[in-house]
Formats: sequence, structure tokens, C-alpha cells
Amino acid sequence: MYTPVIDLTGKVAIVTGATKGMGAAISEIFARSGARIVLTSRTAVDGETMATSLNERYGSGKTIAAAQSGNLEKKAELQAVVDKAIEFFGRIDVLVCVPSIRPWFGSSIETPDDEIDRQFTAIFKSRFWITSMCIPHMIQAGGGSVIYIGSGSAFEATSERSTYACVRAAEAQLMRNFAAEFGGQNIRVNTIAPSLIQSHGSAALFQDASTVSMIAAGLPMRRHGTTNEIAAAAAFLASDASSFTTGTVLPVDGGRHLHAVPTRLTKVFANEQATRLKS
Repeated sequence: MYTPVIDLTGKVAIVTGATKGMGAAISEIFARSGARIVLTSRTAVDGETMATSLNERYGSGKTIAAAQSGNLEKKAELQAVVDKAIEFFGRIDVLVCVPSIRPWFGSSIETPDDEIDRQFTAIFKSRFWITSMCIPHMIQAGGGSVIYIGSGSAFEATSERSTYACVRAAEAQLMRNFAAEFGGQNIRVNTIAPSLIQSHGSAALFQDASTVSMIAAGLPMRRHGTTNEIAAAAAFLASDASSFTTGTVLPVDGGRHLHAVPTRLTKVFANEQATRLKS
């Protein structure tokens, strides 16, 4: 298990999508690192169960985690999350936006209108709303850190999931614009871009070992990542250790962003070269 070396003592964080996968790992490392957290989830029982666990393990008799359920695609329910943080802890220092949505696979020209709206709301509008709600509280607290869990799809053209890639690109630009507008008030805004991570959202993919192996073979590090590795990056961006880092995309992707030539192609060319040199 990852042992945190980052100190988040005194910071209050909101983590959306906090009870599963990457969100759960981020909530765990934040609590272990000294932060107080508002956990969001779609169902009340998931949030309350996790809050109870974190309080028992890391609270030392104090409440360090509170839960607020809701649909993050609804603005009023996002406001309730922000209000909960102020009610329980009196300030907001960190916002981590985790939830994603499954891409719609198929031709761009066949994408249903309601699917475009759903993906735009789930990823872009929800982040825009809650970031806009949190920033005034961060300014009042003297600064803060906003962290989006994004996707490498934002920086690649695709013939299979165009809407998703476009929405992710819009999310990355949203991050840059918030960083540019509020940097002078000590608000930092950054994105983490994962690649192949074994997590709640990728459970179906990881049931197909051959596909996972094929994808991993195309990464320079030749393996998939873990939720703890994403959580460690989030803890860094939440902490004062990243105090001069804003407006950036941090790839935590095993080198996927390098677009390195896969080993299998390299072997083809190497074999061709060996044959040519012998002739």
C-alpha cells in the first residue's frame, strides 16, 4: 500500500465520485495525509459508509470526512456539496473532480443528440459549475487547488468516440482558462490524464486479459497503472509541494503521451534491417 509523504494537514477537500475507483483511492490518501474531506456519491449509503470508515481510521475521535450524495449533473445538487463543506469544515482548499462517463462508440455523424448533451453535462458542465462555486471560497481561504481527472483522449483524434474526445478537450481548455483567470489569487487548476488504469470504471475491460495485455504492450512502461498512482499525483497537486504548478496536464499514463512506436512494430523493422544487412 502506498505510504503518503505529502502533508495535507489543515486542508479541506471536496472529492466528487469519491467512493469508487480512483475517487476512493484519492479520498483514502487525502485522509491519511491529514486533509478533511467531503465525499460525494450518487447513493447516500456509499458515501456514509466510506465517511464512517475514514473517520474511524484517521479521525482520532474527530470528524474528518462527511458525505453528501447527489447527481453531479444537477447544479443544485452540486451546490449542496459545496454548502456541506462550508457547514462542516468552514472552508474549501481543494476540489477534485473524478467522475467520467462511458464514451459513445460509433461514427460521429451517427451520434444521438441526447448522447452529446449527456456527455457534455456529465464532464464539462458539472466541472464548470462546481469549480465556479468553489473558487470564491478558495479565494477567501487565501488560495486553493482544483484538480480534474481527465483523459488522454483529449489530445488524440479518434474514429470511434469523437464526442467523448471533444468533451475531454473542452475540459482541458476549461482547466487552462480557470488557471489563467484566477492564478493571481493563488488558485491553481490542473488536470491529471491517466491511461490504462485498473479501476472501477475499467472493470469490464480488465475481464479481457488479452486486450489489457495488448494495450499495455503499446505503453513505454509495458504495464497498466493503479488507482494509487493516480491518487499520489492528486495528493501532490493538492499540496503545497505543487505551489508553482498551474494550467498543466500531468500525464500519469505509463508514457502513453509519448506516442512511442509499439514494440511489435519495432521488431518488424528490426527484422527487416537484419535481413537487408545480410544481403
